[in-house]
Amino acid sequence: MARVTSKDLFNYKPSGELDADYVAIMDMMKSKQKESSAAATDLSELALKDDPESIAQFVAATRASSEPFIRGLMANEGYAFGEQETTTTFLKVPTTHDGEYDVGVEVYTPKTLESETMRAAYLHVHGGGAIALSAADVRPAVQCMAVTSNCVVFNVDYRLAPETKCPNNIKDFYEVIKYVH
Repeated sequence: MARVTSKDLFNYKPSGELDADYVAIMDMMKSKQKESSAAATDLSELALKDDPESIAQFVAATRASSEPFIRGLMANEGYAFGEQETTTTFLKVPTTHDGEYDVGVEVYTPKTLESETMRAAYLHVHGGGAIALSAADVRPAVQCMAVTSNCVVFNVDYRLAPETKCPNNIKDFYEVIKYVH
């Protein structure tokens, strides 16, 4: 069988006019892309420095860029079923490894499991590179995870660096593991 030869399908030139709203959106996206590229370069440079001011700037810039992005994602209406189909409770797990501190934990129980006594559990560590975000920031997605996996999810709100030095944020999570076990 002979191969099909392209008839310039990929060189199609649209005819007509572009919608003004579309042009405005594309211009805005190009502008944001330039800003993001410059900010990424600045972050890369800050990440290589080891002085307190650069570290503080790096953390502030990372938090300022990641938190609104994640909150925007979590606002998607596709995550609404998670809140509707789970019961959310909050607990505190006491720790003493870096002074006295109570680690916040959000617990999402699928409503279909509320009457069950033997339930699977999953402990979730929110993203953010240990320097940004919180359990609340990712709540909608993790509630959905509880529903779709049909298990109780413990969303650990561990302390963030650099305010908390490693391994204390890891120990926060470990204390929750012991508590749940």
